[in-house]
Amino acid sequence: MTKKTQRAKARAEKKPRIGEEHIRPDGSVIRYVREEDDDQKPVDHYRTVDTLALMLRNGSITGAMHDAGQQFSQDFARAFGSGIASPKLDGLPGGTAPGQMMVEKNAGAARAVRDALDAVGGSGSPAGSALWYVAGLGQSVREWALRQGWAGKAISLHEAKGILIAGLGVLARYYGYDRSGSARSRRPQQTEAVP
Repeated sequence: MTKKTQRAKARAEKKPRIGEEHIRPDGSVIRYVREEDDDQKPVDHYRTVDTLALMLRNGSITGAMHDAGQQFSQDFARAFGSGIASPKLDGLPGGTAPGQMMVEKNAGAARAVRDALDAVGGSGSPAGSALWYVAGLGQSVREWALRQGWAGKAISLHEAKGILIAGLGVLARYYGYDRSGSARSRRPQQTEAVP
């Protein structure tokens, strides 16, 4: 066996199997996947695992909760990201409404994030903190629980997961994704006056 063949064989043996997951020191999960590049050639590489997608796949959250978390994440990225928003290709400048500047669009996204956090109890609440760090900043539940937790105190992984699930449930109702239960108006019902 030549040295070149030996090296190729050694690389193949070290290569992880497709679907293998690892937890990095920062608590995030990465998965070894096979995808196609631009030339339709197979490429094997590690990909960061989306916490909300993992929870949906495991049955920890509903589709409505996942969608609400994704909407919060997108608003968060538009409001606090690098400042580069992905434009819609609809002929409008930067995907904004006519007459709306990118700064106004980002400010609107920041207001949407603030309103969503208010709906779950505010940014200082446990659910607000979980949404900020996990759905917004993309940390894993484990990383949030151990590093930030609530009010700067570490909490258990089970408590952290429960807090996030509760926050996503409220957020799903707030955004209108979850219509289960009583979907009545919040206005008090009017009663007829008795003559």
